Amino acid sequence: MSTERLRSVVGEGFPLSRRGFLGITAVTVAAATGCASTSVASRIEERHRDGILRIAVASAPSNINPLDSGSEVTRWIAEPVVETLYAYDDRQRSVPLLAAGEPEVSADGLTWRIPLRSGITFQNGDELTANDVVATLAHVNDLGSGSEWITYLLGYVQSYGADDAYTVRIELTKPYGLMRSHLTNLPIVHRDYAKRKDAMMGTGPFRLESFTPGQTFKMVAYDGYHGGKPDLTGIEYTVFQDGATRLISLRQGKVDLLTSVPYHNIGSVRANPDLHVDEVEGPNDILSYVAVMREPFSDPWFRKAVAAATDRHGVLSKVFGGAAVIGQGPIGPAEMGWDPDLQPYPDEPDLDHARELLDQATTERRDFTLTIGTNHTSRDMAQVLAAGWAKIGIDVTIQQLAGGPWSNKMLDRSYDMLMNVFQSGFTSGPANYMALAPAQSTSVLSCGFVNQEVDELMDTVWRTSDDEVRAASLRRINEILVEEAVMFPPVYPKIVVARLATVSPLNLDQLRISRVAPQNLSLVPGGTDE
Repeated sequence: MSTERLRSVVGEGFPLSRRGFLGITAVTVAAATGCASTSVASRIEERHRDGILRIAVASAPSNINPLDSGSEVTRWIAEPVVETLYAYDDRQRSVPLLAAGEPEVSADGLTWRIPLRSGITFQNGDELTANDVVATLAHVNDLGSGSEWITYLLGYVQSYGADDAYTVRIELTKPYGLMRSHLTNLPIVHRDYAKRKDAMMGTGPFRLESFTPGQTFKMVAYDGYHGGKPDLTGIEYTVFQDGATRLISLRQGKVDLLTSVPYHNIGSVRANPDLHVDEVEGPNDILSYVAVMREPFSDPWFRKAVAAATDRHGVLSKVFGGAAVIGQGPIGPAEMGWDPDLQPYPDEPDLDHARELLDQATTERRDFTLTIGTNHTSRDMAQVLAAGWAKIGIDVTIQQLAGGPWSNKMLDRSYDMLMNVFQSGFTSGPANYMALAPAQSTSVLSCGFVNQEVDELMDTVWRTSDDEVRAASLRRINEILVEEAVMFPPVYPKIVVARLATVSPLNLDQLRISRVAPQNLSLVPGGTDE
């Protein structure tokens, strides 16, 4: 197949490397052989007789404890197994799930008492009690546990305990408006599993039966589930690191759902009548930080020149296949604090204006290192951006690091510019608070930016229980960070999931906060009419 023909399938913007050419050729050939053939349809029908939903994921954690990570890599696999005290309804309101009702909060806001529903059992038959919630809280508040939740709770949670079998008490050091958000996102596990990294047990409709680290995870329906019997008998996750392989497996009917659609294949997937594609704006952020504490980004004119020369449209078309929104500040269109009228940067870079800004810079530096993650999306994005910045005479070195070393760079602030893709729906719901943390001068993640108004507004965001006040504070923070060119992601990527037509529709309101919720899906003989 010619390059011209391939470009008609994947879109003009996608840069065809040899690897990309081979991968896309494989996908296109699979489509040409007839995914909807009788043999494929028969295979799907035969496979669905066991009632098992099969899901293809791009990666899986080595540590499967859902208390240690809020990333989609961990939580997508844990979704059918664990539940939270409160949950988001379809209007993204926090409503009781394992909790029996609203928390009782003292007048000073420092004591929270959460009532638990009685009669809810874990997948081994043990009843959920306050001791399980206390064990969960103990783990995520332990500095030595490795849980990322410590970054949300440190300095706020003083103590916790069980008043009785069905009442949890949490004592705070100061009023904490985000506490309800955390109780809506933090999973609750069996007390004997709180510290385990090789197993998980919750109160969800499926229990983890077996898994091969980094390869497969098999769940079976739990007959004692408090919410009623699910339609599925089981859920199986299989890891396919290569995007083309994941997509071929879906086209051939070997799997039912694909959580990470390769962005450069979105066009061909949309055109396939046997597949459904769900695209939503969600908390799928590109973390983008510059080290304001030293050159070259300590110079505001240098920062503004880089921001003005950022090739946003190039990233949108070449990397994300159009499945994104042009970026401005750190807060995206699906997140609290989004301001659609804040558009200081054009889609296409204004290179003349960028050169004028650069001419005003006092730093003599015309180079920096861009440190990114190891995923292909980050690499492709960095290449497009570096090419754009080179047009105004800035030389960029791209440094790819795995998660641990990348995080270490962030913690010890030994970077020029950091960039990575990050979903926050499982820790923050419709607001990505951690994306903003480096802008606060007192944060351990501080990028060196010092602005008293931002510091005060960030304190308000964390402390207030008034969502309108929080949203207004976030909007102003976003505006300042854009004006000062401290955080300027090129785009806001959409969350994209593909499934066979024989799988029931996803709840898009839940997908907007990262929830695929496979436990609520069903297999539909003959396909759905969408």
